[in-house]
Amino acid sequence: MLKLRNLVILLCLALLVTPALAQDAPTVGLMNTETYGDILVGPNGMTLYTFSPDPLNGSVCSGRCAEAWPPLTVESADELTAAEGIPGVLGTFEREDGTLQVSYNGLALYYWFRDEAVGDTTGHRVGRNWWVVPPATVSIAPHPELGNILVGPTGMTLYLFTNDTENTSACYDQCATNWPPLLVESADALVPGVNLPGTFATTERTDGTLQVTYNGMPLYYWKDDAAIGDATGEGRGDVWYVIAPETVALGSSDELGDFLISADGMTLYMFTRDTEGVSNCAGECLENWPAYTVSAVNKLVAGMGIEGELATITRDDGSLQVTYNGMPLYFWKDDKAPGDATGQNVGEVWFVVAP
Repeated sequence: MLKLRNLVILLCLALLVTPALAQDAPTVGLMNTETYGDILVGPNGMTLYTFSPDPLNGSVCSGRCAEAWPPLTVESADELTAAEGIPGVLGTFEREDGTLQVSYNGLALYYWFRDEAVGDTTGHRVGRNWWVVPPATVSIAPHPELGNILVGPTGMTLYLFTNDTENTSACYDQCATNWPPLLVESADALVPGVNLPGTFATTERTDGTLQVTYNGMPLYYWKDDAAIGDATGEGRGDVWYVIAPETVALGSSDELGDFLISADGMTLYMFTRDTEGVSNCAGECLENWPAYTVSAVNKLVAGMGIEGELATITRDDGSLQVTYNGMPLYFWKDDKAPGDATGQNVGEVWFVVAP
């Protein structure tokens, strides 16, 4: 009887203590993982995710989607707090049901219903649309007119200057006042976001500060961009431009050598029964070999070492499939992770694509 009474007392204490602990936790915190480094978590310590099709400050995940991916919500924007070490901006927007969903640098945050314990990251890569969220120095954000573009750690648009040369900035004095360089304290502090192939590095400016570079080009902000989503520096003086991430990059293996991969590292294939500019894969074929499609506003960018031509064709359903030198590009359903190339030579008609 005494043991039972003690158990009841302990349960009551737990109920009293747990809300206090939850209240003390920040809205968005940090968790270090062996696989992904530091990533964002909710006040309960569970992993947070972003959804690629979402626009800035909005969500297209509702109904059954929101049941599987519960949004991180708060009662009031005044409640928002972020753990130390998170450089971005937390915000809220109103969902269709009137709840306030939390956003990070304008991107909606969600949980995944199959994550069962703190430290689980089983939602990463689901549908190739759901991703963990590092506190990145440079990441990708959607723009309604310019497509996917690179943004800095606070979500503000980044630019390149065509008068720069590789790893060297030509922008100083008044130029640097108008176009502040993206700086880091050290090269080790540079954290690329997810799905960003290409080379990130730093270059030392004349004042000794370290400016971030992407594929050798120094990165800058524009003084007149006032809010996340602004890109008013695009095309200034015909020398300043936003930066689109690579659409196609290079992968390699000892067995296959160099071959094309998508931005998230998945192997791309060609179908020898296709003809230039025409896909002959539909129905069950397309279920097994999903087409690599992009939004109409996204720029096509070939990664370093890829000299062929990227373009798109319009499929029967209206989607835009990426082509390389005229040949449509596909994924293989049995490839599960970056580096997999199990579709090579399937049926003697499917092959990885050499650059």
